[in-house]
Amino acid sequence: MAHKDWIPGRELHVIELCLKWKVVLEDPVKVAAYGWDPAVLAVVLAMIDGFLAAYEAYRMNDSSMNRLTKNKAKEKCINEIRYFANSSVRFNKKMDEAAKAQLSIFSRDTTVTHHHAPVIRPDIVVENTRSHFEHRILALNPKNGKASKPDGVYGVCYGWQVGGESPLSGEYLPKAKFNRRTSLIVSYTEGEKGKTAYYAVCYENGAGEQGSWSLIEEAVIG
Repeated sequence: MAHKDWIPGRELHVIELCLKWKVVLEDPVKVAAYGWDPAVLAVVLAMIDGFLAAYEAYRMNDSSMNRLTKNKAKEKCINEIRYFANSSVRFNKKMDEAAKAQLSIFSRDTTVTHHHAPVIRPDIVVENTRSHFEHRILALNPKNGKASKPDGVYGVCYGWQVGGESPLSGEYLPKAKFNRRTSLIVSYTEGEKGKTAYYAVCYENGAGEQGSWSLIEEAVIG
């Protein structure tokens, strides 16, 4: 039976992993004991710090630009961590299982180097609910037109924006939420009545990798 990839799919879990790695990689005693190259470590730590900083910037200001920067930094960070794990940790004879476990690496893990993101682009439908200040977003499987997940799809990422101009793609929408379900209800306040909301959806696999975003759909609040 194939084992789950050791790199977590959810973003908050990736942050926890990065913080755990920083503690170990910044310990000079461990660096010397495991024979790691300080120059290589500097690159890994730079990627980790870059992602953590980008995440914090997005948390303080969830603009579309900050979100895009965060996602790119996360991808680079994960790639660097994965490479270092496969090249300098997993088969390092100076490290026992307990030492590797400090980095969340275990012998039962797979050495996956790449996941295939979903290739199917979902369709999107936005519906009004009984409330005047809610929209229900549906991610539809284009193969059957139903709210069912295609094979290999773990869940759906929903993106949206209130007001402003329609973005070119879902990746530029400033607000986003992941859900295992193919529908999501977004609630608004009375003060947002009359504003236009823009929505898009994309499928994600179990490693958190996203496929192509749907077309932008818009709806008036209230």
